[in-house]
Amino acid sequence: MSLYNNVSESVSSSGGFSFGGGNVLQNMASGAIGGAVGTAVAAAGGGALANRIGGAVQSMATNAANQAINRFVPASIQKAINLGAGVGGDLLNGDWEGAALKVWDSGIIADLMPDFGGGLARQAAYWGRKTALFGGITPSEARDIYRQARSEVYCRKNLFLIEVTSQLNGGGNNISERFNLFATDVEYQPYVITGEAQKIGGANVDIVQGSEPVNLSITTFDDDVGTLKRWFANHQGAASCRDGTVNEPGKYAIRFRIVHGYCKDSSSAYEDIGLFRPVDLSVSLSRHEDGLAELQMQFAQLDTFVRP
Repeated sequence: MSLYNNVSESVSSSGGFSFGGGNVLQNMASGAIGGAVGTAVAAAGGGALANRIGGAVQSMATNAANQAINRFVPASIQKAINLGAGVGGDLLNGDWEGAALKVWDSGIIADLMPDFGGGLARQAAYWGRKTALFGGITPSEARDIYRQARSEVYCRKNLFLIEVTSQLNGGGNNISERFNLFATDVEYQPYVITGEAQKIGGANVDIVQGSEPVNLSITTFDDDVGTLKRWFANHQGAASCRDGTVNEPGKYAIRFRIVHGYCKDSSSAYEDIGLFRPVDLSVSLSRHEDGLAELQMQFAQLDTFVRP
């Protein structure tokens, strides 16, 4: 039986290279002897005596063949054959990393190039082996994840742009630049969808009811003459008059445009735009500390279907 036939039979029967004891030549010899003895036993009628004699003959012949292989075939040649079979099995199964590790672990590269192969083999063994230190992945995979993370440009929370405009007094109170300069914090939920769970038999299904208006909270500083406080008071007065009447939204609507990740305008940045009305203004003053006065402004979205 040829080398090709033995290798082909091993691959087809086990889905890859799998040799008992790890010695390809000895397994080939055992397979060939077994086949010959089986043919002889069948020719002798296949009785109990023939099977027993055949088993004894096969055992003695296999031992003799193994001794001959070990005597006449150098250990280095047997190691190379076993390595080639294992690498070939990994390649057929698509395990390229396993095949490469077998080559490095065999020491062949280190034997051929002692000054270069030894260090390279150790490096390959380190970068290609999974370790608990990196969460069960190889150092090579951890390096790729790190490089991917470093290549990303993250959105920073301290970089944002606020544009504030309104039609109050013909647009004369548009103070977008000052508002953007004084604002320190912005809090809002741009997307809020409400729903209700309904029972259907023994199961539940979520029924979407619709979008909710956005509540916008802005924390700002102010100048010594109270420019932002006056601006908020004017819009509050336009929405709810002192005589108990209210005006139409066009007179007090405030257009907010918030750009994320940039401190100046950018066409590629993410932005939210909406029409809001003033809700409340909170002021905190204290003589216990020498700090800048902060304003807490609350705004409510006028509608969820008109984009200004």
